[in-house]
Amino acid sequence: MAKQRIVRVDYRLIHGQVVVKWIKYHPVNRIIVADDELKNDDFMCDIYKLAAPGNEVEIVSVAELEETLNKKNDDVMIIFKDIRNAQRALENGVELVELNVGAVQTGKASQFVTSGVALTMEEFETLKQLDTQGLNVYIQPIPENEKITLESIANKIK
Repeated sequence: MAKQRIVRVDYRLIHGQVVVKWIKYHPVNRIIVADDELKNDDFMCDIYKLAAPGNEVEIVSVAELEETLNKKNDDVMIIFKDIRNAQRALENGVELVELNVGAVQTGKASQFVTSGVALTMEEFETLKQLDTQGLNVYIQPIPENEKITLESIANKIK
């Protein structure tokens, strides 16, 4: 089974910050993107696979994540496009080591909780539920920033 070095929510998926910063702080052999919509878009899959030179990139559905983790003994980064996909993975029985919340797609109901990270009340409540269930959930837009706990941002969500 793969060793999860970092599990991140980032709607941008694989981009420069992931390749230049996160992988240096958490070296991995393989990046696994778990997203049903992307899995069915061959063109975009090809683009994302080229975005991380030197690392294997696998794009799988959320339902395929556990099987994908079990097929190799290597170090991996898991990226979810949104909080709901991370929640679905847990509901499917995938054991995640942590959940680093980075860039979340903003909408009308989103409120910034720190620089670069905005959440809706529903997303915040989901994260609190996951944290209560024993998953280490924290917010960290970039690796140089300190990890931010959900408790410390609770008053910013209304």
